[in-house]
Amino acid sequence: MTLLSIHNLSLPIEDPVLKFLLVLIIILAAPLLLNKIKVPHLLGLIIAGAVIGPNGFNVLARDSSIVVTGTTGLLYIMFLAGLEIDMGDFKKNKWKSLTFGIYTFTVPFVLGYFGAYYILHFSVLTSVLFASLFSSHTLIAYPLISKLGIAKNPAVNITVGGTMITDILALLVLAVI
Repeated sequence: MTLLSIHNLSLPIEDPVLKFLLVLIIILAAPLLLNKIKVPHLLGLIIAGAVIGPNGFNVLARDSSIVVTGTTGLLYIMFLAGLEIDMGDFKKNKWKSLTFGIYTFTVPFVLGYFGAYYILHFSVLTSVLFASLFSSHTLIAYPLISKLGIAKNPAVNITVGGTMITDILALLVLAVI
């Protein structure tokens, strides 16, 4: 008899408490193990997610609870980035951030729209929704940048501001649709 059959478990795990426990153990244990082999924590967490995910060992399915946990993590990273931004530098670079944000939103949005509309033959609204998925990006590398001590670099400040602008614009597109 296996451990899974004793506890009447099957893969992927369905019990929300066990899901939360497993994710919490990985979040807490992975950095400790990865310090020993000198691998960045973020990379290790991404690898752990791939291994236990539906395309790995299928321990956890990608359902709404996992999506909410991931979204919460990304929002937390953006919050931390906002805490570390020097507002004086941000005000000094606001036009560069605005320009960077608009360009990094518009170019993928236009390419995504035309690709969805003309190549995939989606409807106009579906193409706009599809394009908005391409036009936003996250600050997933920010913890590594902060750890390396280059978060005060003006380029990082401009990138953080631009990312906030692209996310706001993508949310506005989603709100209109």
